[in-house]
Amino acid sequence: MELDLTIAAIEMVWLTLMLAGDGGMTLALATRALPERRRRLGVNLGGLLLMAMRAASLAAALACAPLPGFGFFCAAALIFAAWLTARRGEAGPPPPPTSVSGLGALLLAVAAQDAPVALTNMLAAQAAAQGSHPLAWLGLALSLPMLALGASPVVSLLRRPPLIWVGVLLLGWLAGRSAAADSALALTAMPPELMGDLAPPIGATLALLVVYIAQRREKFQRLPEED
Repeated sequence: MELDLTIAAIEMVWLTLMLAGDGGMTLALATRALPERRRRLGVNLGGLLLMAMRAASLAAALACAPLPGFGFFCAAALIFAAWLTARRGEAGPPPPPTSVSGLGALLLAVAAQDAPVALTNMLAAQAAAQGSHPLAWLGLALSLPMLALGASPVVSLLRRPPLIWVGVLLLGWLAGRSAAADSALALTAMPPELMGDLAPPIGATLALLVVYIAQRREKFQRLPEED
């Protein structure tokens, strides 16, 4: 039991670092042109909004975990997170929103840009926790300071080969684990133990293939432009 918790904690820390959103940096860049007083207000309110989004995402994930089909949704989201993280690692952080006027609209634009990362981060925390609510909330607590560390050297290192591929495999492994834990599988004749053994490596392989094919396709599409 202690070994399982240790492994889950290591997975949690790794994923929290790798999935650290660029929301804090995007918020700082989006508000830097504002007057000093409004900039401070925007950074504080925006930080609270990004934290609240993560807390709400985790609470919703924990509440929906027993529902049939939710495990498959988490699996698909984590495969998407593997692709998104690999793509973001190559391209760097997205540019901040600049075509909006008003502090409220600017904060909502930053939150919308950060929403996919926030959701996948919390789904990964829930999957790594393996049903332990305190461990899942620990993942949330770890993710909050990461909002300001999206461009730190450690995070940048985890988003580059070969460590990015380790993260992709881990996300795929958790995707398979989430699919195997779906309550809908209880209605099938497949033994839960067999599904629990087969699904994680299948998920890791699928995530690796999805990211590899997507990257190869993007490089192939850029070739005519380079010529």
